[in-house]
Amino acid sequence: MFPTRVALLSALVLFCFSPALSQRPGPQFWRNGDCEPFEPRTRLEMMDRIQGDVIIKGFTRITTVEVRGVRIDAVEMRLVAKSAFRYKGIVVSLRESQQVGDNQQRINESRAFIDYDEIDALLNAIDVASRVDETATKLVGFEARYRTSGDLELAVFRQTRSGNAVTLSTGICDRVTAALSLDEFAKVKAMIQEAKGRLDEIK
Repeated sequence: MFPTRVALLSALVLFCFSPALSQRPGPQFWRNGDCEPFEPRTRLEMMDRIQGDVIIKGFTRITTVEVRGVRIDAVEMRLVAKSAFRYKGIVVSLRESQQVGDNQQRINESRAFIDYDEIDALLNAIDVASRVDETATKLVGFEARYRTSGDLELAVFRQTRSGNAVTLSTGICDRVTAALSLDEFAKVKAMIQEAKGRLDEIK
C-alpha cells in the first residue's frame, strides 16, 4: 500500500511541476548585470577578473597623438603569487556623449582588451581596411570590418561620394562607437604602434 501511495504522489508532483520545468531558461552565457561573457576572451581580461590575489598593473597612456573619444594604453598585468602569470597588451577605451535631456548629456565609456600577440593582426587589419574602396565590390556600397577577441570592432565604409568613414566600437550590450575620418584612423594606428613599442621595451 505504501509504495503505491509514493508512486501516486510522485506522479502528481511531476504532473504539477512539469510545465514549470519545461519553461526553465537554458544556460546563461552572458552576465545579466554587466553584460560580460562568463569566460574571458583574452588573457588580459582573465587577469583583470582574478579575485583573492594581488595583481600588479602597469600602464602607459599614449598621448603623443590624440584622437577625440579614443584612449589607448600599453598595459602589463602580473600576479604577485605566481610570476609565470604575466601578460601584456593594450587597452582601447572609447567615450561618447549622449543627449538625455534638454541641457543634459550622459558620458558612455567602454573598453576592449587586446593581448600582445593580437596587436600585429590588428595593425594589419587597419592597413587592409584603410585601402578598401569601391573597387572591392561591383555593388554600390562597401564595408570592411574586423573584430578582435575582446570585442574591439573597426569598420571602414563609404560615407559620401567624396570619401570613406571609419567607426570603432567596443562593448557587447551597451556599445560605444567613435566615428573617425581616415586621417584619424591613421592616428589610431600610430597610437597602437607606439603602445606596442612601449611593450617591446619590457623585458
